[in-house]
Parts: sequence; C-alpha cells; structure tokens
Amino acid sequence: MPLGGAVVRVGSLPPAHESVVCLTFLDGRPLLVRHRDRAWEFPGGHTEPGESVEDTARREALEEAGATLDDIRIVGHYVLSSGHVTVVTQARVSALAPITGDFETVDVRAFDTLPADLSWLDGIYAHLLRALGLPGAPR
Repeated sequence: MPLGGAVVRVGSLPPAHESVVCLTFLDGRPLLVRHRDRAWEFPGGHTEPGESVEDTARREALEEAGATLDDIRIVGHYVLSSGHVTVVTQARVSALAPITGDFETVDVRAFDTLPADLSWLDGIYAHLLRALGLPGAPR
C-alpha cells in the first residue's frame, strides 16, 4: 500500500492532532536525528497540553537535535492507517547546539539526500519533500 496506508494532505491543517514533525533544514539540507532505538528521522513528537503546533516543533527540535528554528511553517498533515494524526511543519535551523543525551536521539546530521536507513520505510518523508518542492528527496 503506498505510504504505508497513510493519507497525506499538503496545505491543510486537521481539526485535531496528536503529534508534530518538523522538516528541518540546515544550509538548505535536510537535518535529521538518529533515534536511539530506531534510525534516522526528522525531529518531532507528541504535543503537550496547551502547546501550539509551532511550540511543539520548536521544543522537539531543540530537545532532539539541539536546533533553534526560524520561520516555522505549517505545511500539511498526515493520518496513519492507525488513525494517528501528525501535523507537518517546515523550518530553517538558525543555530545548532550539541545534543545533551537527555532525550532519545544519539546523533544529528544534515544530508544531501534522505538516508536509506530511515526509522519508517513508508515513503512519507520523500513524498512530503517532493510535494513541497524541498531538497533532499531521493531520485
């Protein structure tokens, strides 16, 4: 099933969501984090009570990647086959600090193209990069 059965909607915000992912870019290259128990992924996670989409993106990028974000844009959302709803944001990384090791990530790296060893092999990241005209989607 394409995209692992997920429904991706570029340019729209859902009425409710559980999490936020941020397509982070450093010097025009996708910046991903290596999760301790998975592989490479964009920073993101569950929204805390009362937190805006932008606040969640900012917090998760700082916790997971040591990244300070500029120009956060809400660019769409996706719904997994399980029903889990994730809002997709995109932002430029304006500063990068060393990760603390207090969270679930063990490495941070900018790539020219998305790495093959992603945490999820559903193709959602590549689809989003292509649909949004962002750099880094594999050919």
